[in-house]
Amino acid sequence: MISTVTTTTVTTTTAMAAGLGILATVALILALVAKELAGAWNVQVAAVDKVGNIGGYAGAFERVLNVAVIPLLIVFSFIVLVKIVEVLH
Repeated sequence: MISTVTTTTVTTTTAMAAGLGILATVALILALVAKELAGAWNVQVAAVDKVGNIGGYAGAFERVLNVAVIPLLIVFSFIVLVKIVEVLH
């Protein structure tokens, strides 16, 4: 009985971890795309404005996205490291 519960728990946990890894990777991609678009918008606003303005919402949005991008990069690096160790082991 205990071995069945343990096997089921390990299988469920592994499936959840894989799903969360995919979700984190997709979130990282979307955050990087949004950051790139906000940066381009910021450059466009600065070129039109010519006063060295930060770009208002675009510049603020680009800086706020760092709050999401940096932890997601750490998680992505950890996922890649685990997959490499899994292959080598």
